[in-house]
Amino acid sequence: MNIPRKSVYNLLLKMEKGAYSSIVLDNELKSGGFDDRDKAFITALFYCVTERRLTLDYVIDKFTSSRKPEQEARVLLRMSLAQIMFMDSVPDSAAVNESVELAPRRAKGYINGVLRSFLRNGRDGVNEEINADLSLKYSCPAPLIDKWRREYGEDIMLQILGTSLEKPPAFERDGYAQDLSCQTACSRLNPRAGETIIDLCAAPGGKSFTMAQLMNNTGRIISCDINRKKLKFVEERAKRLGLSIIETYVNDAKVYNPDFPKADKVLCDVPCSGLGVIRRKPEIKYKNLSEFDRLPDIQLQILKTGAKYVKEEGTLMYSTCTLSRAENEAVVEKFITESNNFRLIDKNTTIPSKTGGDGFFMAIFERV
Repeated sequence: MNIPRKSVYNLLLKMEKGAYSSIVLDNELKSGGFDDRDKAFITALFYCVTERRLTLDYVIDKFTSSRKPEQEARVLLRMSLAQIMFMDSVPDSAAVNESVELAPRRAKGYINGVLRSFLRNGRDGVNEEINADLSLKYSCPAPLIDKWRREYGEDIMLQILGTSLEKPPAFERDGYAQDLSCQTACSRLNPRAGETIIDLCAAPGGKSFTMAQLMNNTGRIISCDINRKKLKFVEERAKRLGLSIIETYVNDAKVYNPDFPKADKVLCDVPCSGLGVIRRKPEIKYKNLSEFDRLPDIQLQILKTGAKYVKEEGTLMYSTCTLSRAENEAVVEKFITESNNFRLIDKNTTIPSKTGGDGFFMAIFERV
């Protein structure tokens, strides 16, 4: 039995039940006892299947028109086709044989037959169909492509799609990994030594850590989250980094907390759809867009609550890791309309690129 492929198979079955890709993969790599070569293969195959799921299912459905596969068989077919179509280093025979070996007895012949049929009769024709359709080429649902085309134009939409299947760049900052866009946002907020800053949606803590370092670990950062378990992680990481100015509080960001002080700066890095980080969390793109409809109201509520903590001439930042005007510009415009004691001083949308950061939006306000 090929253990790395079995590991990927089990991970993908967990994803079918709603698990998060980054969490299940990290746990598996840490606990599985794999060497570096196996870890690299597991990661590559797992993300290839997750990223290309729409395209792989199109091919599967094309070659199984008379009998649709059960969930376990579909996952194994996705794995084999991902290796055959997108992983040139894997021999076709290995991609087929190992999936057949992993299959339940009742599905072995079926999976073998589907894959052999694809190899004999369909590869070239299917590739032409895929390359002629943006949704299939980038394995991205058509409604999401249409949304980006409508909101950002054809060129930027193609840039977003072009980076969505690439390995995201890694950026290291003084002992922990953080995306470049997040680092830039913290720099633009310009935290200074001695200031009091409230980070309303802090977990997993990256922005709090960066701000504490920019402040030379002098001042006060109140890092909040509604989840106590996530805050425990923030506390442990802050201790390892030697950052003593970070205080954690379980707090609902939508509700004003009278126990908090007035702050020089308040960061509202709000919960969002995550459409700017799909190359890190590819499962996000397969969600129905209607699932995100409730987010702008929550985001505006958090922003308006955050504004109450800002002292006179203080600074308020609103940020998301999404590319959606309803969650970005529309929230900012509504906040300005309803909050006449704040003025917008900066606004920026970052589009993902090969060497740059994730998709990101930030707006900075000054209390007047």
